Amino acid sequence: MKRKLKLPVLLYLLAAVLTACETLPPAKPIEPPAQFLTLDEISQQLAARQEEIRNVKSMVKSAIQTRENNHNLKQVLLIDGESSLRLDTLNLFNQPIGVLITDRTQILLYDTKSNKLYRNREVWDIMIQTFGTVFDFREYISVFSGKIPRLAALNLTGVSWNPETGNYQIAAVDSEHHNRMEIEVNPQTVLPVRLIKWQDGKQIYTVQWEDYQTTGGLLFPHTITVQRSLLEDEVVMKFNNPLVNQGVPDDAFQLNVP
Repeated sequence: MKRKLKLPVLLYLLAAVLTACETLPPAKPIEPPAQFLTLDEISQQLAARQEEIRNVKSMVKSAIQTRENNHNLKQVLLIDGESSLRLDTLNLFNQPIGVLITDRTQILLYDTKSNKLYRNREVWDIMIQTFGTVFDFREYISVFSGKIPRLAALNLTGVSWNPETGNYQIAAVDSEHHNRMEIEVNPQTVLPVRLIKWQDGKQIYTVQWEDYQTTGGLLFPHTITVQRSLLEDEVVMKFNNPLVNQGVPDDAFQLNVP
């Protein structure tokens, strides 16, 4: 009886192995755009969209991954233009435990528990102690508002269509800082989906804009990721019902510390 039971089992296993070994059909090739856009056309549409986004406010879930540890934070993000950013980190009861404000000239951190205000290098030291790395948010203000950083200063030097991703691939150079960038743009929406920045031949960071949804009449990415391979860290921000172009309070970027 036992031998009779083994034969069907062996046949079943053999069929499973043979099925697994079959060559999978090749992936269906991505169809190219019906009409290719020129570099000037893409540049004009990207520039027009950048001007459309003036300010952003949203609840965000931030996941920070470093060499040493991982952190998951609930925060309120506020961005005005391309120069001012505020992040309020909340506790379980949605009360702020820390407020970070940055602009072109400085970065401030207010610890609500200790009622202390930290500036610039002091903030970097706290980031090192807490996360094991430093994020200069001045570099990513545009990124987290769904924009290409320093687009107005970029010299777009060439465009090609990538059949593997289906996106336009644009080469660019920062005319002032001389950094090299590679920007991927969706051919249907002409929205940025990926960016790589190099400096002195080294990859500084990669940005991914994903999950575009209509917000305030504009398509806005609801997941934004910044990866820095050299530092082995990553920040992922997931937006919850972002408000775009709804204005910001006059004192939003001021800390009235007792």
